[in-house]
Amino acid sequence: MLFGSLTALLFLAACSPSAFERQHEQAVFQNPTGVELEIRTKDGRKQFSVSEPVQFEEFYAAKFAGLWHIEVIDGGNEASAADVVHIRDGTTILNQPREPFVGVVCCDSRHVWLSLDPVRVPYKMFANRNHTNLEGYANADWHKPRLPKKPGKYQVYITTARVFGQGTSTTTDMGKGVPISSNVLTLEVK
Repeated sequence: MLFGSLTALLFLAACSPSAFERQHEQAVFQNPTGVELEIRTKDGRKQFSVSEPVQFEEFYAAKFAGLWHIEVIDGGNEASAADVVHIRDGTTILNQPREPFVGVVCCDSRHVWLSLDPVRVPYKMFANRNHTNLEGYANADWHKPRLPKKPGKYQVYITTARVFGQGTSTTTDMGKGVPISSNVLTLEVK
């Protein structure tokens, strides 16, 4: 009887979600209906060396076109500056701001409407200096979260406030949109 009780207790403990999984589940529950955020690593990689940067990209999509838009300029406004990278190393949960001010000067704004066709962030706005980009600004090609510099397995997801509803201005560089959270990636540092 005691053995059966201990076995059942261990089974329940093993099946119960971790604090990280509960945090992620609650965050995804707040996502706007029909809007999805998927993160992917460059080339779909899952293993990295201790000193190697992890390059990833975000893909935003919406089931219903014309209802949601996203701020695509990284670091130059309140919406994208609020991005958070959530990292779990098995026991510890780190919630760190994503790399601040990556590639543009403050107070620029560019919104893109979402549809079933995913929008990639970092968003490639300009390849070169031109009449609408006299300074030659360009967004980063990849986002680079900082994983701990020690070997181990890590789970990672992103929370952002760069998604805005239909009635919100598409030219604002101030204010945050609705929160949205991504899928979880499992990465290994060797």
